[in-house]
Amino acid sequence: MESELFVDYFKEWVETYKVGAVRDVTLNKYKMTHRSLSNIVPDLTIDKLDRRVYQKILNEYAKTHEKATTTDFHHQVKACVQDMFHDGILDRDPTYRAIIKGKKPDHRKKNKFLQIDELTKLIRSLDLSNGINSDWLIMIIAKTGLRYAEALALTPADFDFDQNVLHVNKTWKYKSKDGGFVETKTSTSIRTIAIDWQIVGQFRPVIQGMPENEPIFVKKNKDGSYVRQFNSTINGYLERKCKELEITIISIHGLRHTHASVLLAAGVSIHSISARLGHANVTVTQETYAHVLDDLKQKDNQKIIGTLMQIA
Repeated sequence: MESELFVDYFKEWVETYKVGAVRDVTLNKYKMTHRSLSNIVPDLTIDKLDRRVYQKILNEYAKTHEKATTTDFHHQVKACVQDMFHDGILDRDPTYRAIIKGKKPDHRKKNKFLQIDELTKLIRSLDLSNGINSDWLIMIIAKTGLRYAEALALTPADFDFDQNVLHVNKTWKYKSKDGGFVETKTSTSIRTIAIDWQIVGQFRPVIQGMPENEPIFVKKNKDGSYVRQFNSTINGYLERKCKELEITIISIHGLRHTHASVLLAAGVSIHSISARLGHANVTVTQETYAHVLDDLKQKDNQKIIGTLMQIA
């Protein structure tokens, strides 16, 4: 076992634990990670895998990838390595206190989230008076932080308007031409989240009378098949709205980041936000929104200093 190549073990681990357990899109990411490992450490044997070597793997990957992408790569490799540690194949956990690096982001890319005043401006611009439309989809994602595929999979049965909650338990296979419901990204993605009065008061009558278990935001063709959904379509629509409003241009996934960032800035605990977003653990939330947490830390430091200055 010790002389086995690490890339071979990783491939077998993916086939054993991930095939049939995760969605195809996630499985493809694991396969991409395997290809990256094959390029970086094709001859690395398990007995040579220690903290120093693991850090070198991350450093090499980070040379051509941004920090966020390197973090995703780290999470996938780390899951395999920690299983090896718990199974007794490794004496120590090589991923302990690993440092995530990455090349500087391309500033030409769209910003990931809106400031609260920009979000308010966007919400107020939405036309919610003409039944189910793209504006309602934007509203729901902005107010819940759902992933695009989770929002497409919403049915009237998922809303409990008496308890003011939404049950998230499936996603929509929008990358397939046939569509259809599929399992959530992870088991922790199955969750129940609180919804506000605007959704309860305004959305309830909009979906009243719709089939309880049919997707709200996916229409059907005349032959009964589902109209194929493209995230590029809603992204293009959202981009045009942002330009018209003269606010930061974001993608539909950027609304999810906006949702989390607004809640963090409002003082909602990182644990509550992590559960609301359906993250695997709090660490994922902390790493994803490190920039927001850093800003809040600076503000907290100013509050601390101000408080201490009053003590005489």
